Amino acid sequence: MLAGGRVELDKLEISLRRRTPWEAIDLGFALARRWFKPLWLLWMSSAIPLGIFVFYFFYDQFWLLMLIIWWFKPLYEPPLMFWLSRAVFGEPLPVKVVLRQWWSIVRPQLLLNLTLRRFNPSRSFTLPVGLLEGVQGKARRNRLRVLSRNQHAATWLSVVGIHLETVLEIAFMSTVFLLIPEDLRWASFSDLWLAPGHFGDWLQLAGGLLCMSVIAPFYVAAGFALYLNRRSELEAWDIEISFRRTGEHIKTAAAGLGRSLLLLLVSSVLILPLLSEPADAAQQVSAREAKPLIEKVLHDDAFGRMEETHSWQYIGDPEPESDPDSGDSDFWDFLEGFFDATSGSFDGIAAIFKIMIWAVGVLIVAYLLYQVVQHRQWLLGFKRDLKAPDKASTVELFGLDLRPEQLPADPATAARELARRGAFREALSLLYRGALVHLVTQQQLEIPDSATEGECERLVNASQGAVNAEYFSDLTTHWLRMAYGHMTPAEELVLLLCERWQEVYGHVND
Repeated sequence: MLAGGRVELDKLEISLRRRTPWEAIDLGFALARRWFKPLWLLWMSSAIPLGIFVFYFFYDQFWLLMLIIWWFKPLYEPPLMFWLSRAVFGEPLPVKVVLRQWWSIVRPQLLLNLTLRRFNPSRSFTLPVGLLEGVQGKARRNRLRVLSRNQHAATWLSVVGIHLETVLEIAFMSTVFLLIPEDLRWASFSDLWLAPGHFGDWLQLAGGLLCMSVIAPFYVAAGFALYLNRRSELEAWDIEISFRRTGEHIKTAAAGLGRSLLLLLVSSVLILPLLSEPADAAQQVSAREAKPLIEKVLHDDAFGRMEETHSWQYIGDPEPESDPDSGDSDFWDFLEGFFDATSGSFDGIAAIFKIMIWAVGVLIVAYLLYQVVQHRQWLLGFKRDLKAPDKASTVELFGLDLRPEQLPADPATAARELARRGAFREALSLLYRGALVHLVTQQQLEIPDSATEGECERLVNASQGAVNAEYFSDLTTHWLRMAYGHMTPAEELVLLLCERWQEVYGHVND
């Protein structure tokens, strides 16, 4: 169960694996279909009382009524998210139990949800951070910065949800209008929308609430599935579950082996006395008494009976006798002698052809090497042309701009000025970007676009000298601590990194 960021993975009822954001949304839709009834009841239990209350005061201003009901969506969604967070971990709660805790579920950060965060298109994805993890303020912003990296599917989820609600409401009003007999229609379809009157107001209110209630479980469940998928990706839940299952299999196998050994031991204790009795009885028979018994056994039909059988077997046709006067044998003898006499000549001819083939092959290889040496300048230019796109293609790594023209002429001096003003993050970022630009442009180090900081460090260690590799490793360590761990380094340490940067790389734009 999710509680303050703690996860009980052994109770998880969904299959965790690496999914794309769109696959995670599909998983959320499956959860909404499975638990649609409780989710729909929870949404309607929050929306209907507010809708009736607002309609009582603003019945003559329908646009304001619908705006208020739509605006207060963040008031209806937290109970659905709370119920889902229990259900996916094997603890589906009764609807009435959640309704008793309704205010304690909705109250945290309600004002922010209805004001500053109301137009956040990733609302369903970010809701679990405040509701289930209980973080807020700067901690919440840092948490969302990590979770929301390269996560754009939640925005599209909101866009598609709005369009589906609109289409469903139009379909609802059209269906109701078509079901009214023509003789009883007091207004046209356009008048029902634009000048509805009290009946039209109630109809549009009911249609709006119904359509929003149908979409809401899918919207909330899909956002929750995106959140679970992102946490599983960052915290390696699937690997942890695999380790736990492997441990359980090992325990089960060990218990089964123990039971088998115990059963074998008990069986041995019970069978050994039975096996020892015939052996004792056999030892009590003397040699004189055993001899007639053996002869009696040997005279039995199983040992002393003899049988003789006959069968027919086909042995083939008899070979015809050769005629001594025939000339065939002389002809074949002549051919055999001829080939025996000339076999040495054929072996010599084959050896000559083999030497000629090897000589031609050597001449062809020598000619190709000569052509390579004569045209080596063309090959080097062709190689540079092939490498040029790769070099130019790496212009950004994990959000850092690697274009040389975006750096100052002396990154170390600029970083030193930033560090003295207390901007340590900007100083480390400038040093790290400058190092990457130098490695890519000056050292011709090929870094894939998908590389991480750790992969860049391994590439530098494998291709650069000891001094360069050691400095880049130290710089990477302090950059990661600042960028992801938010651990501010000392000013002296940053200034030392600036001095070492100048010694290792010099000026990037030289």
